[in-house]
Amino acid sequence: MPNCLILNGHPFTPSFSGAIAGRYAETLAGQGINLRRLDLADMTLPEHTIRKAGDEVMHGDVLAFWEAMVWADHVVIIHPLWWGSMPAKLKALFDIGLQSGRAYRYRDGRPLPLGLLKGRSARLIVTSDTPNFFMALAYGNAHFRTMKNQILKFVGLNPVRISHFSTMRDSTPERRDTFLRRTAEVAAADAQRLLRHSRKTTPA
Repeated sequence: MPNCLILNGHPFTPSFSGAIAGRYAETLAGQGINLRRLDLADMTLPEHTIRKAGDEVMHGDVLAFWEAMVWADHVVIIHPLWWGSMPAKLKALFDIGLQSGRAYRYRDGRPLPLGLLKGRSARLIVTSDTPNFFMALAYGNAHFRTMKNQILKFVGLNPVRISHFSTMRDSTPERRDTFLRRTAEVAAADAQRLLRHSRKTTPA
């Protein structure tokens, strides 16, 4: 069966991101897919929060994150939109854990790197107070494009599918239930894609 990493990238608990992670996991578990879940709120990162050299030794929760990335066939990242981007702790995890020489490497004479995590797909789920139309028209979906092209595809994950749940501010329980139902729907669709791909790549 395929493997799926679910990263709840909200730095606090409890959170609605955690509820989304739970619903996504529940849906995939029902399809028999192997799961690992990491919750950023429970993770301890080193004091340095800047990118280190590619030979930096990984420890603890950073190592667990990296090993889960390598293990996964599909990576799900869930986080709130804060100040037009991801929470700082999630960015720090990427800075430290997606090292040059491990997650990607540059090749002589070529301007773009080789993503070393290729062969994996991804789902990004973002919650925000910004309506979808305003995110597109006023901000040009800037964060979505950054996450898709400059982080996930940069290290080889492809395709990357995006779900945006808004607005969260003053959302009713009924509205949040709608978001959770949509989570289950996209999770079911992702599961079917994973299973079809697994059947195609499994030797007869």
